[in-house]
Amino acid sequence: MPLRIVYVSTLEQHVTEAELAALVDKAAAFNTSHGITGILAVEDRRVCQILEGPDAAVDALFASIKRDDRHSGIVELVRHGIDATTFDDWGMVRRGMLDIVVAAYAA
Repeated sequence: MPLRIVYVSTLEQHVTEAELAALVDKAAAFNTSHGITGILAVEDRRVCQILEGPDAAVDALFASIKRDDRHSGIVELVRHGIDATTFDDWGMVRRGMLDIVVAAYAA
């Protein structure tokens, strides 16, 4: 059964918009190759992300995210099995905070 994790964190001050854009591109490629889909929102320094996909792959990715020094204060909000992924065509995409809230509650 696929797994969904939703978390929030705070982006460190040293992370630039260009670095964030590069990270999203890199994550999209990595996630696609591992069967993971997701959506990321950043507002000011607050981050919210939804990850979905095979349990082991999502767990491993989230463990890596928790070790990433580009953000802090990581709080896991949701972790549960899902019947199917919501973001089938997105390895990772960046959207507005409102879009991610709608996505989190629509699925």
